[in-house]
Amino acid sequence: MKTRINKFANSTLKKFGVMMLLGVLVAGCVEDIGDSYTTFKGDMIYSYLEKKPETYSEFVALIDKAGLKGMLSAYGTYTCLAPTNEAFKKYYSTFGPKFNIDSLSEEQIDYLAKTHIVDNQHITDDLQDGVLPNPNMNSMYVSIKFTSDSITNTFKILLNDSSQIVSRDNKVYNGVVQGINRVLRPSVAQLPELIKTDPNLSIFSDALKLTGLNDSLLLVKDNKYKPTKVFKDEYNGYEIVNPAERKYGYTALVETNALFKSVGINNLNDLIAKAKELYPSGANIPDFKNRENSLNIFMAYHLVNKAIYLNKFFFASDAVKGYTPDEFIETMYPNRIIRASKVNNRITLNYGSDNVVLVEETGGKTTVNGVMHVLNKMLYYTPGVEQMLQNTRIRFDIVSLFPEFTNNNIRGSRDFMKVNNSSGDRFGFEDGYIKNFTMSKDTRLIYLAGKPGQWANYQSDELMGLGSYDITMRLLPVPPGTYELRFGYSANSLRSVTQIYIDNKPIGIPLDLRISAADPKIGWIIDTSTEDQGVENDKMMRNRGYMKGPNTYYYGQTLVRNYSGSLRRIIGTFTFTDYSAHTLRFKSVIENPQSQCMMDYFEYVPKSVFSPSDGTPELRE
Repeated sequence: MKTRINKFANSTLKKFGVMMLLGVLVAGCVEDIGDSYTTFKGDMIYSYLEKKPETYSEFVALIDKAGLKGMLSAYGTYTCLAPTNEAFKKYYSTFGPKFNIDSLSEEQIDYLAKTHIVDNQHITDDLQDGVLPNPNMNSMYVSIKFTSDSITNTFKILLNDSSQIVSRDNKVYNGVVQGINRVLRPSVAQLPELIKTDPNLSIFSDALKLTGLNDSLLLVKDNKYKPTKVFKDEYNGYEIVNPAERKYGYTALVETNALFKSVGINNLNDLIAKAKELYPSGANIPDFKNRENSLNIFMAYHLVNKAIYLNKFFFASDAVKGYTPDEFIETMYPNRIIRASKVNNRITLNYGSDNVVLVEETGGKTTVNGVMHVLNKMLYYTPGVEQMLQNTRIRFDIVSLFPEFTNNNIRGSRDFMKVNNSSGDRFGFEDGYIKNFTMSKDTRLIYLAGKPGQWANYQSDELMGLGSYDITMRLLPVPPGTYELRFGYSANSLRSVTQIYIDNKPIGIPLDLRISAADPKIGWIIDTSTEDQGVENDKMMRNRGYMKGPNTYYYGQTLVRNYSGSLRRIIGTFTFTDYSAHTLRFKSVIENPQSQCMMDYFEYVPKSVFSPSDGTPELRE
């Protein structure tokens, strides 16, 4: 049977100087399919495990007690993280010499079994450092790390930092079995407690407590939320349901004690003094819990109210090869954002500024309500960061504005619930589910995750208001300056006509989303049909308030710039004199219950980009 090195593990191994890998292969009746996994003919997950009692009898017993035998014996697609008998022996020993499976309560059995079952099939060759793409049956993510043992010179894949995959990629009819050497014990501590338990983060943890910001990282789940909405859309009868739950999540970007000490910060008092230097506006505010206190500002810029896992920073679906993706992330420092970019395959914060910081690949510890990432340098909001943002096109997908889409595994996910709603790629929302988003009682709001090449959408997905909608949302905050605000969308005959408001003031005439770019009112001409590759056509379209789509992502095999259904509407030019958030409102102006207000992405484009002093045209990216 052939094997090949995991592409992500390969880069990790180079860092360690490992010269060879020792793979663990499972003996048995197998079919060589020329890849890194083994297919077991005729087996479902349960029968595969049952046939190996010397290795998995204890896990089979757990599955039986949890009532999951039927599910793992039926058609579906799952990843089973199967602890060995030896793994269970070690697990029981932590509770006492006489502890065994019969000592577990029904609740413990159910939770333990579901911890080890993940939706969809995940082959290790398709994964990367971070978390498995889908949560387990307890709605918690399992972290994954590709590494090596420097002593034995062997390749290792670790789950939740401690459990090693010892028999990988055993493919069966209803998924794949990954044999592991330790029972998974996910952290149920809230994020501040996860940070506190790491002795290498004691200075950061002490500052988190002193500022009271630890209290901002405690929520886990909205227990009052109950999914109730079920309706069918008017286009093809798809059933639209609410998300199953409303979870909270957080991200902490942390500096270790060693990093602090490398810049002369040896304790909490040193950090307080340094924060006063970095943020002098709050140096004379003695109350550390005051949001304008220097230390409070320093810490708040490290915190985000959504859980961003290492391999979920970017959603670069359909992107042009070589294009550097960006995500603009709002922090808990009021109205301040971080630019996250993927540069040389590394997560880079505030790229292009005087405070460029890398997220360490070895970080990413997860817990019940979030994740923490270790940084390679101190992170702070400098005048240089502000200047960089004031001279950068800030393009953001609409759902990046709302933490609920990230925290509930909705953004960019397909088949995230076993329901009969199209292909499992869409949900409906009631007013109140999404923070900083309001809608009228007549609004029907759905999210469509999409998939690469399906639609001419930035990052594949879209949010859609149906019928007589009236929607108001809080936009991403940006630094003071003059910006052109643009709305990116895909036009077709099923769309709506919408009035746009900024800060509840109507802007211009209603926008007809039904008109394609080739309509004379817009005047789109494909670049290859012009003598100057579209330069004059761009100017003409701008005069009418429109732009072609960017040349940095595709619709199928076509750049969206070359697709007449992809448009950017120039909403207007706005000058902001301070740090504050602004609202945008879409209101239907036609009576058509089937009309679609398709919402894809926005751009804040500073004047130095859309109208540079030297007169050069704006880059088409």
